[in-house]
Amino acid sequence: MDNISLGRQGETMAASYLSAHGYTVLQRNYSCPMGELDIVARQGDVVAFVEVKTRRSLRYGRPCEAVNFRKKQHIIQSAKWYISQHRLSGLHYRFDIVEVLARPGGSANINHIRNAFEVK
Repeated sequence: MDNISLGRQGETMAASYLSAHGYTVLQRNYSCPMGELDIVARQGDVVAFVEVKTRRSLRYGRPCEAVNFRKKQHIIQSAKWYISQHRLSGLHYRFDIVEVLARPGGSANINHIRNAFEVK
């Protein structure tokens, strides 16, 4: 499986995980002039902008370590765009990362990191 297919599979697993844990997935792969948001999900009055990182192994570190400063800035700017376009200014927001460690046979270990980073 190539990396693009692996990433898509990871996003599908992450969306299913979030749904199973009480989130409503509002959008997947939302693109705007600022960048892309993997998943936008809502639980109660909280909207979570979720970056999904999928890996086959931990050889190069944890998947969340790939979300560097520059990537965080793109996510934050994309989230601001999403909020303004969807008129969601009255809700609470946070930035999460879902790590998907794919295992042979199609299963995966999923780690949901809530409030993985903040707007500074």
